[in-house]
Amino acid sequence: MKPPEISPLLLEKYLLDQCTEEEKALVEAWYASLQGETRYLDHLPDAESREIQNDTFKNIRAELEQADEQPARMLHWRWITGLAASVLLVLGLYFINPFKKTTQLTVTEQLEEKAENELTHFVNEEHRIVIHHLPDGSSVSMRPDAAITYPRDFEEDKRLVAFSGEGFFDITKDKSRPFMIQSGEMVIRVLGTSFNVKAPVAQKVFQVDVVTGTVEVTTPGTEQKPQQVILKPKQQALFEIGSRRLISKQIPEQARKEIYEPVSIVFEETPLNKIVQQLEKRFNVSISLSNPEISRCSVTANFESQPLPGILEMLCTTLEASYTISGNNIRISGTPCE
Repeated sequence: MKPPEISPLLLEKYLLDQCTEEEKALVEAWYASLQGETRYLDHLPDAESREIQNDTFKNIRAELEQADEQPARMLHWRWITGLAASVLLVLGLYFINPFKKTTQLTVTEQLEEKAENELTHFVNEEHRIVIHHLPDGSSVSMRPDAAITYPRDFEEDKRLVAFSGEGFFDITKDKSRPFMIQSGEMVIRVLGTSFNVKAPVAQKVFQVDVVTGTVEVTTPGTEQKPQQVILKPKQQALFEIGSRRLISKQIPEQARKEIYEPVSIVFEETPLNKIVQQLEKRFNVSISLSNPEISRCSVTANFESQPLPGILEMLCTTLEASYTISGNNIRISGTPCE
């Protein structure tokens, strides 16, 4: 008699320790029905066990991500049989802790192992948002004082980044090379998506807001056990540094968007003061002009699915002006139009 089929969502919940007692009992009953030796890893050297474990989780995650992109379905028994050995590795060992050297190095530690000439360090020392491009075509719109470190050339199987401050990431999709960002003790893992990270060094709460795609956030918890949440669009994760508490929630709908959320807007010979009013109405910002005379400058532009930083860059280029940003306050500086 073959064991019952198990859904990929239930397997994922079990791996993330998010099952109810009834669901946990169901999954463990399925494990118990499988034939084979589950403790053979006890006899392997630690290094070999860790290597097998890392490969195991890559395979599990790949299958779960593939299932996530398709309509909900039950796993076929042939696939489950192939995955059984991988799942049993989890039972024989423990859940991967990305913050513990006995399992694997953190993103920051892996970057520190590289020679200095193999790394790129960038800090936004300007008072505006700077769009910084990464080797794989991804980009990050960095607020003032944000800092990023990454290899000059990403590796063949992963893309590792250390980041602090606030920035909006737009990641190029590459299933063969997961993109991982470490901010303090928080690790963000994606394949191809866009999201905003708020992780200033002195801040007590780190925040991740997802705009598109799926994001996995992992943080340390109590007793060296990691916490993990999976975020979809319009969801956010909050990590309290002091208590090491990680929560996820739906981003509340609001009348005005955050600066990283894209909008479509058209201006036809529109004076700058009218443009400012529309941008303030659309985004959660306050905009002022250093010289009232530039308010009469007119602009014609069609912005299709653009976040506020992109709109500001194009406006300032057109007007030969510049802007600075502090929190949600923006100041545009320029000379009057002829």
